[in-house]
Amino acid sequence: MINNELSKHAVLSQWIKENIENNTFKIGEKIPSENELASRFMFSRQTVRQAIGTLVAEGILVREHGRGTYVSLPGKKASAEKAMRIGVITTYLDDYVFPSIIHGIEEILTDNGYTLSLGITHNRPSDEENCLIQIMQSGVDGLIVEGTKSALPNPNGRLYEQIKEKHLPIVFINGYYRGYNDSYIILDDVKAGEMLTDILIDNGHSLIGGIFKSDDLQGIGRYEGLLKSIKKNNLTVNDSSIIWYTTEDFSYFFEGRMDKIILDRLNGVTGVVCYNDLVAAALVRLLKRNGKSVPEDLSIVSVDNSFLAKHMVCNLTSIVYPGKKIGKKAAQLLLQHINHSQKPEHVILEPYVKIRDSVKKLP
Repeated sequence: MINNELSKHAVLSQWIKENIENNTFKIGEKIPSENELASRFMFSRQTVRQAIGTLVAEGILVREHGRGTYVSLPGKKASAEKAMRIGVITTYLDDYVFPSIIHGIEEILTDNGYTLSLGITHNRPSDEENCLIQIMQSGVDGLIVEGTKSALPNPNGRLYEQIKEKHLPIVFINGYYRGYNDSYIILDDVKAGEMLTDILIDNGHSLIGGIFKSDDLQGIGRYEGLLKSIKKNNLTVNDSSIIWYTTEDFSYFFEGRMDKIILDRLNGVTGVVCYNDLVAAALVRLLKRNGKSVPEDLSIVSVDNSFLAKHMVCNLTSIVYPGKKIGKKAAQLLLQHINHSQKPEHVILEPYVKIRDSVKKLP
């Protein structure tokens, strides 16, 4: 039998902890209200409030005014000593642009005595959630994050809000989440799309198509650049020749079953702006399967200037992706925030293009 208020709130605190540990109350989820807990345990509201207050002070729960109490994301408190570790979350690791990003980050962190804790999301929000939780549990002083499906609403918003409450700085790379005033460093994707389209137009192409990724901000930006170039040159966009795909669509789109549909959509265009070199390489293979070649039958331009652009698939005109520079700048920016608490900084890098032989000059 419970005899005093102290034992009552201690029992309730322990019950909440146990339900968090067994995953009944998941991280980021709302726990029962004070009224519900008071009714369930036949405790006073004051006892319940005291139990919850204890867990809030311990960083286990977090109150949100007018909304309720939520299970908090674990991580170091603002007053704690530095962990000398940085969390880095990217969408992929073995993709061609990411080794250079990681190398740039690691170079700066190592020079400053920090280690790196890495998480990979495969561009899936559920994997991003797991990465955030695991990295925060390990204890970090800040995060460098490549947003997952950055063009779409972010389902992990509550976790990011809790990270902010712990005064942990975040620097986003390649994209960012709208509505979050965090630092980011990105390539000017709009300018990149515009430059690539300009190259096609300067070579006599007036019927231009595109293949873009719809769930990342980079794809939206590069498409916007295509539109900008076409409009300023008084040309018309053929909407049916603009093909959109998501992360999950890529292999399905280019494995062969969609060849006829894609060729029909691009019928009549003489040049195509591709989201990146992976898409360009897949399109080149698709054309070869169907007896067509680049640039004789179709001119192609792309982004990333990877090994694919150089000689693996075709001699591709491509925007240079400054992966190591982005990684180094992101790490430098994050360390500045850790040491000096500077205001968010938005860095947009100017693109430049490597001209090769994938564009045919038309009369």
